[in-house]
Amino acid sequence: MNSPSARRARWSHVVVAGAITVLALLGGCGGGGGSTAIVTVPPPATQGTISGNAVKGPVNGATVTAYALTGGAVGSQIATTTTDAQGVFSMSVGAYTGPVMLQMAGGTYTDEATGATMSMASGDAMTAVVPTMAAGAALTHVQLTPLTSMAQSMAAHLAGGMTDTNISTANTAVGTYFIVSDILHTVPMNPLVSGAGGSASQDATNYGFALAAMSQYAHLQGMATSSAIVTAMMNDAADGIMDGKAFGAAIPMGGMGMSSMMSSTAATAELGAAMATFITSSRNQSGVVTASMQVLMTQLNGSTGQIMPGGATGTASNAMISGTAFNGPMSHATVTAYAVVGGMKGAQVASATTDATGNFSMSLGNYGGALMLQVSGGTYLDEATGTIMTPAATDVMTAAMASIGSGAQISGIWITPLSSMAQSRANTMSGRMSDANIAATKTAIGNYFMVTDVLRTAPLNPTVTGSSTVATTDQRNSGMAIAAMSQTAKGLGMSVSSAFVTAMMDDASDGMMDGKTGSAQISMGGGMMGSGGMMQVTAGTSGLATSMTTFIGSAVNMSGLSSGDMNALIQKLAASSGQI
Repeated sequence: MNSPSARRARWSHVVVAGAITVLALLGGCGGGGGSTAIVTVPPPATQGTISGNAVKGPVNGATVTAYALTGGAVGSQIATTTTDAQGVFSMSVGAYTGPVMLQMAGGTYTDEATGATMSMASGDAMTAVVPTMAAGAALTHVQLTPLTSMAQSMAAHLAGGMTDTNISTANTAVGTYFIVSDILHTVPMNPLVSGAGGSASQDATNYGFALAAMSQYAHLQGMATSSAIVTAMMNDAADGIMDGKAFGAAIPMGGMGMSSMMSSTAATAELGAAMATFITSSRNQSGVVTASMQVLMTQLNGSTGQIMPGGATGTASNAMISGTAFNGPMSHATVTAYAVVGGMKGAQVASATTDATGNFSMSLGNYGGALMLQVSGGTYLDEATGTIMTPAATDVMTAAMASIGSGAQISGIWITPLSSMAQSRANTMSGRMSDANIAATKTAIGNYFMVTDVLRTAPLNPTVTGSSTVATTDQRNSGMAIAAMSQTAKGLGMSVSSAFVTAMMDDASDGMMDGKTGSAQISMGGGMMGSGGMMQVTAGTSGLATSMTTFIGSAVNMSGLSSGDMNALIQKLAASSGQI
Protein backbone atom coordinates (compact mmCIF):
# COMPACT_ATOMS: atom_id res chain seq x y z
CA MET A 1 0.00 0.00 0.00
CA ASN A 2 2.96 2.30 -0.34
CA SER A 3 2.99 2.36 -4.12
CA PRO A 4 3.05 5.71 -5.96
CA SER A 5 -0.63 5.33 -6.85
CA ALA A 6 -1.56 4.71 -3.21
CA ARG A 7 0.40 7.73 -2.05
CA ARG A 8 -1.37 9.88 -4.65
CA ALA A 9 -4.74 8.64 -3.42
CA ARG A 10 -3.91 9.47 0.21
CA TRP A 11 -2.64 12.98 -0.81
CA SER A 12 -5.81 13.68 -2.78
CA HIS A 13 -7.88 12.72 0.27
CA VAL A 14 -5.93 15.18 2.43
CA VAL A 15 -6.38 18.02 -0.06
CA VAL A 16 -10.10 17.43 -0.39
CA ALA A 17 -10.56 17.18 3.37
CA GLY A 18 -8.60 20.38 3.91
CA ALA A 19 -10.71 22.22 1.35
CA ILE A 20 -13.91 21.02 3.02
CA THR A 21 -12.62 22.23 6.39
CA VAL A 22 -11.86 25.68 5.01
CA LEU A 23 -15.30 25.96 3.42
CA ALA A 24 -16.90 24.85 6.69
CA LEU A 25 -15.00 27.50 8.58
CA LEU A 26 -16.02 30.15 6.08
CA GLY A 27 -19.59 29.06 6.33
CA GLY A 28 -19.42 29.23 10.14
CA CYS A 29 -18.30 32.84 9.96
CA GLY A 30 -21.70 33.78 8.60
CA GLY A 31 -23.38 33.24 11.97
CA GLY A 32 -25.82 30.50 10.91
CA GLY A 33 -27.59 29.24 7.86
CA GLY A 34 -26.40 26.66 5.49
CA SER A 35 -24.87 28.83 2.77
CA THR A 36 -21.19 29.59 2.41
CA ALA A 37 -20.26 33.29 2.79
CA ILE A 38 -18.37 34.77 -0.14
CA VAL A 39 -16.13 37.60 1.03
CA THR A 40 -15.32 40.20 -1.63
CA VAL A 41 -12.29 42.33 -0.89
CA PRO A 42 -12.52 45.68 -2.72
CA PRO A 43 -9.48 46.74 -4.70
CA PRO A 44 -7.41 49.54 -3.19
CA ALA A 45 -8.69 53.05 -3.93
CA THR A 46 -7.22 54.73 -6.98
CA GLN A 47 -4.61 57.32 -6.00
CA GLY A 48 -3.51 59.80 -8.61
CA THR A 49 -0.47 61.99 -8.01
CA ILE A 50 0.95 65.27 -9.29
CA SER A 51 4.60 66.12 -8.73
CA GLY A 52 7.03 68.64 -10.12
CA ASN A 53 8.96 71.84 -9.41
CA ALA A 54 8.12 75.42 -8.42
CA VAL A 55 10.73 77.63 -10.08
CA LYS A 56 11.32 81.35 -9.72
CA GLY A 57 14.67 80.20 -8.80
CA PRO A 58 13.70 77.07 -6.78
CA VAL A 59 10.98 78.16 -4.33
CA ASN A 60 11.43 76.77 -0.82
CA GLY A 61 8.56 76.31 1.63
CA ALA A 62 5.82 77.42 -0.74
CA THR A 63 2.27 76.12 -0.58
CA VAL A 64 1.16 74.39 -3.78
CA THR A 65 -2.57 73.77 -4.12
CA ALA A 66 -4.40 71.80 -6.80
CA TYR A 67 -7.87 72.98 -7.83
CA ALA A 68 -10.46 71.26 -9.97
CA LEU A 69 -11.53 73.13 -13.09
CA THR A 70 -15.26 73.03 -13.75
CA GLY A 71 -16.72 74.60 -16.86
CA GLY A 72 -13.40 76.30 -17.52
CA ALA A 73 -13.39 78.06 -14.13
CA VAL A 74 -11.67 77.42 -10.80
CA GLY A 75 -13.55 74.96 -8.63
CA SER A 76 -12.94 73.14 -5.38
CA GLN A 77 -9.58 72.38 -3.81
CA ILE A 78 -8.32 68.87 -4.50
CA ALA A 79 -5.07 68.71 -2.55
CA THR A 80 -2.26 70.83 -1.12
CA THR A 81 1.39 70.35 -0.22
CA THR A 82 4.61 72.26 0.51
CA THR A 83 7.74 72.53 -1.63
CA ASP A 84 11.13 71.42 -0.35
CA ALA A 85 14.34 73.47 -0.50
CA GLN A 86 14.74 72.63 -4.20
CA GLY A 87 11.19 73.63 -5.08
CA VAL A 88 10.07 70.02 -5.48
CA PHE A 89 6.48 69.12 -4.62
CA SER A 90 4.32 66.02 -4.71
CA MET A 91 0.69 65.46 -3.78
CA SER A 92 -1.98 62.79 -3.94
CA VAL A 93 -5.15 63.78 -5.77
CA GLY A 94 -7.12 60.60 -5.10
CA ALA A 95 -9.41 59.46 -7.91
CA TYR A 96 -9.85 62.95 -9.38
CA THR A 97 -10.26 63.10 -13.12
CA GLY A 98 -10.42 66.32 -15.13
CA PRO A 99 -8.33 69.43 -15.82
CA VAL A 100 -6.33 70.91 -12.95
CA MET A 101 -5.04 74.34 -11.95
CA LEU A 102 -2.00 74.42 -9.69
CA GLN A 103 -1.32 77.53 -7.65
CA MET A 104 1.75 78.34 -5.58
CA ALA A 105 1.91 81.02 -2.89
CA GLY A 106 4.41 82.00 -0.21
CA GLY A 107 7.89 80.56 0.19
CA THR A 108 11.30 82.03 -0.55
CA TYR A 109 13.61 81.91 -3.54
CA THR A 110 17.06 83.10 -4.58
CA ASP A 111 16.62 86.01 -6.96
CA GLU A 112 18.76 85.43 -10.04
CA ALA A 113 19.72 89.05 -10.68
CA THR A 114 20.69 90.03 -7.14
CA GLY A 115 21.44 86.76 -5.37
CA ALA A 116 19.20 87.91 -2.52
CA THR A 117 16.78 85.58 -0.79
CA MET A 118 13.32 86.98 -1.47
CA SER A 119 9.87 86.07 -0.22
CA MET A 120 6.93 85.71 -2.58
CA ALA A 121 4.94 88.82 -1.77
CA SER A 122 1.33 88.60 -0.64
CA GLY A 123 -0.83 88.69 -3.75
CA ASP A 124 1.95 87.29 -5.96
CA ALA A 125 1.34 83.70 -7.00
CA MET A 126 2.51 81.31 -9.71
CA THR A 127 0.10 79.03 -11.52
CA ALA A 128 -0.07 76.27 -14.09
CA VAL A 129 -2.93 74.56 -15.88
CA VAL A 130 -2.91 70.88 -16.79
CA PRO A 131 -5.32 69.28 -19.30
CA THR A 132 -7.63 66.52 -18.12
CA MET A 133 -5.87 63.83 -16.12
CA ALA A 134 -7.24 60.31 -15.84
CA ALA A 135 -8.22 58.84 -12.47
CA GLY A 136 -5.16 57.29 -10.86
CA ALA A 137 -2.71 58.93 -13.26
CA ALA A 138 0.76 59.90 -12.05
CA LEU A 139 1.67 63.31 -13.49
CA THR A 140 5.38 63.99 -13.05
CA HIS A 141 7.80 66.84 -13.83
CA VAL A 142 5.02 69.44 -13.84
CA GLN A 143 6.55 72.92 -13.73
CA LEU A 144 5.14 75.96 -11.91
CA THR A 145 6.93 79.01 -13.32
CA PRO A 146 6.32 82.55 -14.55
CA LEU A 147 5.78 81.11 -18.05
CA THR A 148 3.15 78.58 -16.96
CA SER A 149 1.56 81.42 -14.97
CA MET A 150 1.29 83.58 -18.07
CA ALA A 151 -0.30 80.68 -19.96
CA GLN A 152 -2.82 80.07 -17.17
CA SER A 153 -3.80 83.74 -17.14
CA MET A 154 -4.28 83.68 -20.90
CA ALA A 155 -6.31 80.45 -20.86
CA ALA A 156 -8.59 81.89 -18.19
CA HIS A 157 -9.46 84.78 -20.49
CA LEU A 158 -10.18 82.80 -23.65
CA ALA A 159 -13.76 81.99 -24.64
CA GLY A 160 -14.84 79.11 -22.46
CA GLY A 161 -12.09 79.66 -19.91
CA MET A 162 -9.64 76.96 -18.85
CA THR A 163 -10.90 74.12 -21.05
CA ASP A 164 -8.55 71.41 -22.32
CA THR A 165 -8.34 73.10 -25.71
CA ASN A 166 -7.61 76.53 -24.27
CA ILE A 167 -5.07 75.11 -21.82
CA SER A 168 -3.14 73.42 -24.62
CA THR A 169 -3.42 76.48 -26.86
CA ALA A 170 -2.14 78.88 -24.18
CA ASN A 171 0.70 76.62 -23.03
CA THR A 172 1.85 76.20 -26.64
CA ALA A 173 1.53 79.92 -27.42
CA VAL A 174 3.64 81.03 -24.45
CA GLY A 175 6.17 78.32 -25.27
CA THR A 176 6.43 79.60 -28.84
CA TYR A 177 6.90 83.16 -27.58
CA PHE A 178 9.92 82.12 -25.47
CA ILE A 179 11.09 79.28 -27.79
CA VAL A 180 10.40 76.51 -25.28
CA SER A 181 8.67 73.49 -26.78
CA ASP A 182 6.90 72.39 -23.56
CA ILE A 183 6.66 74.93 -20.74
CA LEU A 184 4.69 72.48 -18.59
CA HIS A 185 7.32 69.72 -18.45
CA THR A 186 10.67 71.25 -19.39
CA VAL A 187 12.78 71.87 -16.28
CA PRO A 188 14.31 75.38 -16.53
CA MET A 189 18.10 75.51 -16.32
CA ASN A 190 19.31 77.35 -13.22
CA PRO A 191 21.88 79.91 -14.43
CA LEU A 192 23.19 80.39 -10.89
CA VAL A 193 24.61 76.85 -10.91
CA SER A 194 28.19 76.65 -12.17
CA GLY A 195 28.41 74.98 -15.58
CA ALA A 196 24.68 74.27 -15.76
CA GLY A 197 24.60 75.17 -19.44
CA GLY A 198 26.94 72.35 -20.37
CA SER A 199 24.29 69.64 -20.05
CA ALA A 200 21.11 71.67 -20.62
CA SER A 201 19.01 71.45 -23.77
CA GLN A 202 18.28 74.62 -25.71
CA ASP A 203 14.69 74.46 -24.43
CA ALA A 204 15.87 74.32 -20.82
CA THR A 205 18.42 77.07 -21.47
CA ASN A 206 15.85 79.38 -23.07
CA TYR A 207 13.48 78.67 -20.20
CA GLY A 208 16.04 79.45 -17.50
CA PHE A 209 17.21 82.67 -19.12
CA ALA A 210 13.65 83.88 -19.72
CA LEU A 211 13.07 83.64 -15.97
CA ALA A 212 16.43 85.27 -15.19
CA ALA A 213 15.62 88.11 -17.60
CA MET A 214 12.41 88.84 -15.68
CA SER A 215 14.41 88.97 -12.47
CA GLN A 216 16.95 91.27 -14.09
CA TYR A 217 14.21 93.53 -15.43
CA ALA A 218 12.64 93.80 -11.96
CA HIS A 219 16.05 94.70 -10.52
CA LEU A 220 16.65 97.38 -13.15
CA GLN A 221 13.25 98.89 -12.40
CA GLY A 222 13.96 99.07 -8.67
CA MET A 223 11.24 96.61 -7.69
CA ALA A 224 11.54 95.51 -4.07
CA THR A 225 10.65 91.91 -4.89
CA SER A 226 10.91 90.30 -8.30
CA SER A 227 7.83 88.15 -7.69
CA ALA A 228 5.83 91.28 -8.53
CA ILE A 229 7.05 91.07 -12.14
CA VAL A 230 5.41 87.64 -12.40
CA THR A 231 2.05 89.17 -11.47
CA ALA A 232 2.59 91.98 -13.97
CA MET A 233 3.53 89.53 -16.73
CA MET A 234 0.44 87.41 -15.97
CA ASN A 235 -1.77 90.48 -16.24
CA ASP A 236 -0.04 91.51 -19.47
CA ALA A 237 -0.49 88.06 -21.02
CA ALA A 238 -4.18 87.89 -20.14
CA ASP A 239 -5.34 89.48 -23.41
CA GLY A 240 -2.87 87.63 -25.63
CA ILE A 241 -0.58 90.55 -26.38
CA MET A 242 2.40 91.73 -24.35
CA ASP A 243 2.02 95.50 -24.47
CA GLY A 244 2.03 96.58 -20.82
CA LYS A 245 -1.77 96.58 -20.77
CA ALA A 246 -4.59 94.23 -19.89
CA PHE A 247 -7.49 94.76 -22.26
CA GLY A 248 -6.43 98.36 -22.82
CA ALA A 249 -5.83 99.22 -19.15
CA ALA A 250 -2.28 100.10 -18.08
CA ILE A 251 -0.83 97.63 -15.59
CA PRO A 252 0.46 98.97 -12.24
CA MET A 253 3.45 97.15 -10.78
CA GLY A 254 4.34 96.79 -7.11
CA GLY A 255 7.66 97.89 -5.61
CA MET A 256 8.39 100.33 -8.40
CA GLY A 257 9.44 103.46 -6.58
CA MET A 258 8.87 106.52 -8.79
CA SER A 259 7.26 104.91 -11.84
CA SER A 260 4.56 102.36 -11.18
CA MET A 261 3.05 101.57 -14.58
CA MET A 262 4.28 98.76 -16.81
CA SER A 263 6.12 99.82 -19.94
CA SER A 264 4.58 98.87 -23.29
CA THR A 265 7.85 97.12 -24.24
CA ALA A 266 8.56 95.50 -20.87
CA ALA A 267 7.98 91.96 -22.20
CA THR A 268 9.53 92.52 -25.62
CA ALA A 269 12.60 94.68 -26.28
CA GLU A 270 13.21 95.55 -22.61
CA LEU A 271 13.08 91.89 -21.63
CA GLY A 272 15.53 91.08 -24.40
CA ALA A 273 17.87 93.82 -23.15
CA ALA A 274 17.56 92.56 -19.56
CA MET A 275 18.49 89.08 -20.76
CA ALA A 276 21.62 90.44 -22.45
CA THR A 277 22.55 92.27 -19.24
CA PHE A 278 22.12 89.16 -17.12
CA ILE A 279 24.14 86.93 -19.44
CA THR A 280 27.20 89.16 -19.13
CA SER A 281 26.83 89.65 -15.38
CA SER A 282 28.77 87.81 -12.70
CA ARG A 283 25.51 86.22 -11.54
CA ASN A 284 25.45 84.02 -14.65
CA GLN A 285 27.47 80.97 -13.62
CA SER A 286 26.01 78.61 -16.24
CA GLY A 287 28.72 79.00 -18.87
CA VAL A 288 26.11 80.07 -21.43
CA VAL A 289 27.28 83.03 -23.55
CA THR A 290 25.41 85.68 -25.51
CA ALA A 291 25.78 83.87 -28.84
CA SER A 292 23.90 80.86 -27.48
CA MET A 293 20.91 83.05 -26.58
CA GLN A 294 20.94 85.27 -29.66
CA VAL A 295 17.94 83.62 -31.33
CA LEU A 296 15.67 84.19 -28.33
CA MET A 297 16.95 87.72 -27.71
CA THR A 298 16.42 88.62 -31.37
CA GLN A 299 12.89 87.26 -31.22
CA LEU A 300 12.09 89.31 -28.09
CA ASN A 301 13.74 92.46 -29.42
CA GLY A 302 11.76 92.31 -32.65
CA SER A 303 8.48 91.12 -31.15
CA THR A 304 5.22 93.02 -31.46
CA GLY A 305 4.15 91.33 -28.23
CA GLN A 306 1.63 89.13 -30.02
CA ILE A 307 1.20 85.78 -28.27
CA MET A 308 -2.23 84.69 -29.44
CA PRO A 309 -3.42 85.19 -33.03
CA GLY A 310 -5.71 88.18 -32.90
CA GLY A 311 -4.55 89.17 -29.42
CA ALA A 312 -7.39 90.57 -27.39
CA THR A 313 -9.84 89.85 -30.19
CA GLY A 314 -9.33 86.16 -29.41
CA THR A 315 -10.87 86.64 -25.98
CA ALA A 316 -14.49 86.55 -25.06
CA SER A 317 -16.09 86.54 -21.64
CA ASN A 318 -13.88 88.77 -19.51
CA ALA A 319 -15.05 89.93 -16.11
CA MET A 320 -13.57 93.17 -14.77
CA ILE A 321 -13.69 94.59 -11.28
CA SER A 322 -12.55 98.00 -10.12
CA GLY A 323 -12.80 100.02 -6.96
CA THR A 324 -10.87 101.67 -4.15
CA ALA A 325 -9.08 100.52 -1.00
CA PHE A 326 -9.56 103.04 1.81
CA ASN A 327 -8.35 103.30 5.39
CA GLY A 328 -7.31 106.72 4.48
CA PRO A 329 -6.13 106.58 0.83
CA MET A 330 -4.17 103.31 0.29
CA SER A 331 -1.18 103.79 -2.01
CA HIS A 332 0.50 100.90 -3.86
CA ALA A 333 -1.26 98.20 -1.88
CA THR A 334 -1.87 94.74 -3.32
CA VAL A 335 -5.50 93.84 -3.99
CA THR A 336 -6.07 90.12 -4.50
CA ALA A 337 -9.29 88.47 -5.66
CA TYR A 338 -9.98 84.94 -4.44
CA ALA A 339 -12.65 82.52 -5.60
CA VAL A 340 -15.14 81.50 -2.93
CA VAL A 341 -16.02 77.82 -3.22
CA GLY A 342 -18.47 76.22 -0.80
CA GLY A 343 -18.37 79.41 1.25
CA MET A 344 -14.62 79.16 1.75
CA LYS A 345 -11.73 81.20 0.39
CA GLY A 346 -10.31 79.32 -2.60
CA ALA A 347 -7.86 79.94 -5.40
CA GLN A 348 -6.44 83.32 -6.27
CA VAL A 349 -8.20 84.60 -9.39
CA ALA A 350 -6.37 87.87 -10.00
CA SER A 351 -4.16 90.49 -8.37
CA ALA A 352 -3.56 94.20 -8.92
CA THR A 353 -1.81 97.16 -7.30
CA THR A 354 -3.59 100.32 -6.17
CA ASP A 355 -2.54 103.71 -7.45
CA ALA A 356 -1.55 106.59 -5.19
CA THR A 357 -5.18 107.18 -4.14
CA GLY A 358 -6.17 103.55 -3.62
CA ASN A 359 -7.86 102.87 -6.96
CA PHE A 360 -7.50 99.43 -8.54
CA SER A 361 -8.77 97.48 -11.54
CA MET A 362 -8.31 93.83 -12.44
CA SER A 363 -9.47 91.30 -14.99
CA LEU A 364 -11.11 88.11 -13.70
CA GLY A 365 -11.32 86.22 -17.00
CA ASN A 366 -14.44 84.07 -17.26
CA TYR A 367 -14.75 83.64 -13.49
CA GLY A 368 -18.26 83.51 -12.17
CA GLY A 369 -19.19 83.07 -8.51
CA ALA A 370 -18.66 84.67 -5.12
CA LEU A 371 -15.44 86.59 -4.47
CA MET A 372 -13.30 87.58 -1.53
CA LEU A 373 -11.11 90.66 -2.03
CA GLN A 374 -8.09 91.24 0.20
CA VAL A 375 -5.85 94.31 0.54
CA SER A 376 -2.34 93.98 1.92
CA GLY A 377 0.82 96.05 2.06
CA GLY A 378 1.12 99.56 0.67
CA THR A 379 0.86 102.72 2.73
CA TYR A 380 -2.01 104.92 3.88
CA LEU A 381 -2.59 108.36 5.38
CA ASP A 382 -3.75 107.83 8.96
CA GLU A 383 -6.58 110.26 9.70
CA ALA A 384 -5.99 110.88 13.41
CA THR A 385 -2.25 111.53 13.23
CA GLY A 386 -1.84 112.78 9.66
CA THR A 387 1.14 110.44 9.19
CA ILE A 388 1.88 107.90 6.48
CA MET A 389 1.64 104.37 7.91
CA THR A 390 2.50 100.93 6.59
CA PRO A 391 0.15 98.12 7.65
CA ALA A 392 1.76 95.21 9.44
CA ALA A 393 2.01 91.99 7.44
CA THR A 394 -0.82 90.49 9.52
CA ASP A 395 -3.13 93.47 8.99
CA VAL A 396 -5.33 93.17 5.91
CA MET A 397 -8.63 94.62 4.76
CA THR A 398 -11.20 92.46 3.04
CA ALA A 399 -14.55 92.43 1.30
CA ALA A 400 -16.87 89.57 0.37
CA MET A 401 -18.96 89.82 -2.78
CA ALA A 402 -21.98 87.66 -3.61
CA SER A 403 -21.81 85.67 -6.86
CA ILE A 404 -21.05 87.58 -10.04
CA GLY A 405 -21.78 86.34 -13.53
CA SER A 406 -19.10 85.28 -15.96
CA GLY A 407 -18.02 88.35 -17.89
CA ALA A 408 -19.55 90.80 -15.39
CA GLN A 409 -18.26 94.38 -15.39
CA ILE A 410 -18.18 95.60 -11.79
CA SER A 411 -17.07 99.02 -10.60
CA GLY A 412 -17.37 101.21 -7.53
CA ILE A 413 -16.31 98.59 -4.95
CA TRP A 414 -14.90 99.98 -1.68
CA ILE A 415 -12.67 97.83 0.51
CA THR A 416 -12.64 99.45 3.94
CA PRO A 417 -12.64 98.55 7.65
CA LEU A 418 -16.45 98.27 7.41
CA SER A 419 -16.42 95.83 4.48
CA SER A 420 -13.70 93.94 6.36
CA MET A 421 -15.91 93.53 9.43
CA ALA A 422 -18.74 92.24 7.25
CA GLN A 423 -16.48 89.69 5.54
CA SER A 424 -15.07 88.55 8.88
CA ARG A 425 -18.55 87.99 10.27
CA ALA A 426 -19.75 86.10 7.16
CA ASN A 427 -16.75 83.81 7.31
CA THR A 428 -17.69 82.48 10.76
CA MET A 429 -21.38 81.84 10.10
CA SER A 430 -22.85 78.47 9.20
CA GLY A 431 -22.19 78.11 5.48
CA ARG A 432 -19.45 80.72 5.77
CA MET A 433 -19.24 83.12 2.81
CA SER A 434 -22.39 81.96 1.06
CA ASP A 435 -24.29 84.52 -0.99
CA ALA A 436 -26.96 84.71 1.71
CA ASN A 437 -24.42 85.28 4.50
CA ILE A 438 -22.53 87.87 2.47
CA ALA A 439 -25.75 89.82 1.92
CA ALA A 440 -26.86 89.46 5.53
CA THR A 441 -23.59 90.63 7.07
CA LYS A 442 -23.22 93.52 4.64
CA THR A 443 -26.65 94.69 5.76
CA ALA A 444 -25.92 94.06 9.45
CA ILE A 445 -22.67 96.03 9.50
CA GLY A 446 -24.34 98.75 7.46
CA ASN A 447 -27.12 99.00 10.04
CA TYR A 448 -24.59 99.11 12.87
CA PHE A 449 -22.83 102.14 11.36
CA MET A 450 -25.88 103.62 9.62
CA VAL A 451 -24.52 103.04 6.13
CA THR A 452 -26.88 101.64 3.50
CA ASP A 453 -24.25 99.69 1.53
CA VAL A 454 -20.78 99.28 3.06
CA LEU A 455 -19.45 97.73 -0.18
CA ARG A 456 -20.40 100.56 -2.52
CA THR A 457 -20.38 103.68 -0.35
CA ALA A 458 -17.38 105.96 -0.86
CA PRO A 459 -16.32 107.05 2.64
CA LEU A 460 -15.92 110.75 3.25
CA ASN A 461 -12.25 111.66 3.63
CA PRO A 462 -12.21 113.98 6.66
CA THR A 463 -8.64 115.13 5.96
CA VAL A 464 -9.86 116.93 2.81
CA THR A 465 -11.01 120.50 3.41
CA GLY A 466 -14.78 120.93 3.01
CA SER A 467 -15.34 117.31 1.97
CA SER A 468 -18.66 117.16 3.82
CA THR A 469 -20.33 119.64 1.50
CA VAL A 470 -20.71 117.05 -1.28
CA ALA A 471 -20.98 113.95 0.91
CA THR A 472 -24.18 112.01 1.53
CA THR A 473 -25.20 110.91 5.03
CA ASP A 474 -24.00 107.38 4.18
CA GLN A 475 -20.60 108.72 3.11
CA ARG A 476 -20.29 110.87 6.22
CA ASN A 477 -21.12 107.99 8.54
CA SER A 478 -18.75 105.62 6.79
CA GLY A 479 -15.85 108.10 6.75
CA MET A 480 -16.27 109.16 10.36
CA ALA A 481 -16.58 105.55 11.56
CA ILE A 482 -13.21 104.81 9.93
CA ALA A 483 -11.70 108.00 11.37
CA ALA A 484 -12.98 107.03 14.84
CA MET A 485 -11.08 103.74 14.56
CA SER A 486 -7.93 105.71 13.72
CA GLN A 487 -8.54 107.99 16.69
CA THR A 488 -9.01 104.98 19.00
CA ALA A 489 -5.68 103.54 17.87
CA LYS A 490 -4.00 106.88 18.51
CA GLY A 491 -5.52 107.12 21.98
CA LEU A 492 -4.26 103.63 22.81
CA GLY A 493 -0.74 104.46 21.68
CA MET A 494 -0.78 101.99 18.78
CA SER A 495 2.10 102.61 16.41
CA VAL A 496 0.04 101.56 13.39
CA SER A 497 -3.72 102.03 13.31
CA SER A 498 -4.28 99.13 10.90
CA ALA A 499 -3.89 96.85 13.94
CA PHE A 500 -7.11 98.27 15.36
CA VAL A 501 -8.91 97.42 12.11
CA THR A 502 -7.75 93.82 12.58
CA ALA A 503 -9.07 93.89 16.14
CA MET A 504 -12.45 95.21 14.93
CA MET A 505 -12.62 92.39 12.36
CA ASP A 506 -11.94 89.86 15.11
CA ASP A 507 -14.53 91.49 17.37
CA ALA A 508 -17.19 91.47 14.64
CA SER A 509 -16.56 87.82 13.72
CA ASP A 510 -18.94 86.44 16.39
CA GLY A 511 -21.66 89.04 15.79
CA MET A 512 -21.10 90.87 19.07
CA MET A 513 -18.88 93.92 19.55
CA ASP A 514 -17.64 93.26 23.07
CA GLY A 515 -13.86 93.08 22.74
CA LYS A 516 -14.02 89.30 22.47
CA THR A 517 -14.09 86.53 19.91
CA GLY A 518 -16.53 84.17 21.54
CA SER A 519 -15.42 84.22 25.17
CA ALA A 520 -11.76 84.99 24.43
CA GLN A 521 -10.52 88.53 24.92
CA ILE A 522 -8.90 89.99 21.80
CA SER A 523 -5.19 90.75 21.96
CA MET A 524 -4.16 93.76 19.87
CA GLY A 525 -0.85 94.45 18.17
CA GLY A 526 0.48 97.73 16.87
CA GLY A 527 2.73 98.67 19.80
CA MET A 528 -0.24 99.23 22.11
CA MET A 529 0.49 100.80 25.48
CA GLY A 530 -1.47 101.11 28.67
CA SER A 531 -4.08 98.33 28.43
CA GLY A 532 -1.93 95.24 28.46
CA GLY A 533 -2.62 94.80 24.74
CA MET A 534 -6.20 93.56 25.29
CA MET A 535 -9.20 95.06 23.53
CA GLN A 536 -11.63 96.88 25.80
CA VAL A 537 -15.17 95.52 25.95
CA THR A 538 -16.57 98.91 24.88
CA ALA A 539 -14.00 99.59 22.13
CA GLY A 540 -16.53 99.01 19.34
CA THR A 541 -19.47 100.72 21.07
CA SER A 542 -19.27 103.68 23.47
CA GLY A 543 -15.50 103.81 23.12
CA LEU A 544 -15.85 104.32 19.39
CA ALA A 545 -18.47 107.02 19.96
CA THR A 546 -16.06 108.87 22.27
CA SER A 547 -13.26 108.56 19.71
CA MET A 548 -15.53 109.94 16.99
CA THR A 549 -16.37 112.97 19.12
CA THR A 550 -12.68 113.51 19.88
CA PHE A 551 -11.72 113.27 16.22
CA ILE A 552 -14.43 115.67 15.08
CA GLY A 553 -13.19 118.27 17.55
CA SER A 554 -9.53 117.89 16.52
CA ALA A 555 -7.52 119.99 14.11
CA VAL A 556 -7.08 117.11 11.65
CA ASN A 557 -10.82 117.08 10.88
CA MET A 558 -10.99 119.31 7.80
CA SER A 559 -14.36 118.05 6.58
CA GLY A 560 -16.49 120.83 8.07
CA LEU A 561 -18.59 118.34 10.06
CA SER A 562 -19.43 119.04 13.69
CA SER A 563 -20.45 116.70 16.50
CA GLY A 564 -24.02 117.88 15.97
CA ASP A 565 -23.90 116.71 12.36
CA MET A 566 -22.81 113.25 13.50
CA ASN A 567 -25.01 113.10 16.62
CA ALA A 568 -27.28 110.29 15.39
CA LEU A 569 -24.40 107.88 14.80
CA ILE A 570 -22.53 108.96 17.94
CA GLN A 571 -25.59 108.37 20.10
CA LYS A 572 -26.32 105.03 18.43
CA LEU A 573 -22.79 103.76 19.13
CA ALA A 574 -22.79 105.16 22.66
CA ALA A 575 -25.99 103.27 23.53
CA SER A 576 -25.18 100.10 21.62
CA SER A 577 -25.11 96.69 23.29
CA GLY A 578 -22.63 95.63 20.61
CA GLN A 579 -25.10 93.29 18.93
CA ILE A 580 -24.56 93.11 15.16
